[in-house]
Amino acid sequence: MAEALWSRKVFLVPDSIGKSVAELIFLLVIFVLVLAACIVTTRFIAGHQMQRSRNSNFKPLETYQVAQNRYLHLVQIGSRYFVVSVTKESINFIAEMKEDEIVVKPEKSGLQRSFKEILSDFKVKVDKHDDTQK
Repeated sequence: MAEALWSRKVFLVPDSIGKSVAELIFLLVIFVLVLAACIVTTRFIAGHQMQRSRNSNFKPLETYQVAQNRYLHLVQIGSRYFVVSVTKESINFIAEMKEDEIVVKPEKSGLQRSFKEILSDFKVKVDKHDDTQK
C-alpha cells in the first residue's frame, strides 16, 4: 500500500513544491489582471455617467431628510424648480417654486484647501496641545 502512495506521488516531492509555487504565482497574476480590468471598467463607466449628467436638463439642487427613508428634493428641470417627496415606494410632486425664492449654494469643486495647508494646521494644533500638557 505504501508503495502505491509513493508511486502516485501523493506526498510532496521537490517537483510538486515548485509546481505549487508556479501555480500560486500564476493565480496571483490572474488576480491582479482581473482587478486591473475591474478598475479600468469602473472608471470608464463613471466617466460615461458623469458626461451624461452634465448634458442633462435635470439637476438635483438640495436634499432634506424628513425621516428615515423619506426625503424632500429640490430639483431644477430646465429653468423650472420643483420640490418632490421621495420615499421607498413613491415619488410625489409637492410644489413648484419660483427662481427668486431659491438660494442656490455654489458647488464645491474639489478641496478648498491643499493637503499641505491642512497638515500644517494639524501640526500647529498638536504642538499647542503638547505645550499645554507640559
